[in-house]
Amino acid sequence: EELFRLLVSGVMDYGIFVLDRTGHIVTWNEGAQRIKGYTAEDVIGKHFSMFYTKEAQDSRHPDKELEIATEVGRYEEEGWRVRKDGNQFWASVVISAMHDGGQLIGFAKVTRDLTERRLAEAQREENARANIEINEELQRLAYVVSHELQAPISTILRYSNLLTVRYQDRLGEDANDFMAKISSSTKLIARMVDDLWTYARITKPNQELEQEQVYMTNVLRDAIAELKDKLDDQEVTRGELPSIPGNRQQFVFLFKELISNAIKYRSSAPPHLWIEARPDHNNGWVFSVKDNGIGIDKVYTGEIFKLYHRLKGGPEASATGMGLAICKKIVQRHRGHIWFESAPGQGSTFYFWLPN
Repeated sequence: EELFRLLVSGVMDYGIFVLDRTGHIVTWNEGAQRIKGYTAEDVIGKHFSMFYTKEAQDSRHPDKELEIATEVGRYEEEGWRVRKDGNQFWASVVISAMHDGGQLIGFAKVTRDLTERRLAEAQREENARANIEINEELQRLAYVVSHELQAPISTILRYSNLLTVRYQDRLGEDANDFMAKISSSTKLIARMVDDLWTYARITKPNQELEQEQVYMTNVLRDAIAELKDKLDDQEVTRGELPSIPGNRQQFVFLFKELISNAIKYRSSAPPHLWIEARPDHNNGWVFSVKDNGIGIDKVYTGEIFKLYHRLKGGPEASATGMGLAICKKIVQRHRGHIWFESAPGQGSTFYFWLPN
């Protein structure tokens, strides 16, 4: 008993003390004095509720702790406690009922000061909230800017085309070349704004995803139809595609972008795509879009789905660098994930998994 008393009294990181059946303090160790600031003479014989905030005392919280410990044998919580100097600290508390011959004789109470951990967690939570607010503000800004830029860009493109058509014979070769470059650059900016508008709509904060039962075979048909000036229908081998819940418009964009990339990064051979889907054991479907293009080096694995990333060896000047980032967001909005397998010169296969 004396060895155990010496062991407990010497513990510095934990406040360990005994209460009688009514909650009055019977013993006090060095750890309790270091954490709470009271000496043994200050607290022996006093009720342990003295360490609680006034609100906790008024609500009889200390008594409720003892009632629970008496009923189930143990009570455990984390909460604010008060030191001798009036400052509060975040405490981890365990109260265990002690019995002798089946009779309750008191309680053992162990307290640990976790204030530093609590403050660090609070700072992390605050930083996370701040980051969320910043991201939402940036998304709102992208949404508004991309919307507002569409009209002036359309005006620039329209009037530059009018200048080219009406005054082509009078401007001279250099001026015609300048107008062609203005028109080409404006078209690229227009595509970038369109993609930014799409990206902003998909990632718009607090926006519900409108869903319906979507027949993916029809979605693929519409995506290919929108690309008819770039791709012959005979150049696509299609498997049976399922019907799944989702946003039809976003699925059309997803297939259209993956197919467009296959066309952009084609090899010298005539392009061909293989598109199919198979069920998996996770109650979902794995879709694949395979091509016979130039392929992708594995060094781009961590970069390819980032905003404004453009692959080498393709039409970089006409690519916005946003298509695959939008595809990733679409798949994520539908609680899925997307990846690819490829090697230079061996074509690429883009996979995306969607829940059924």
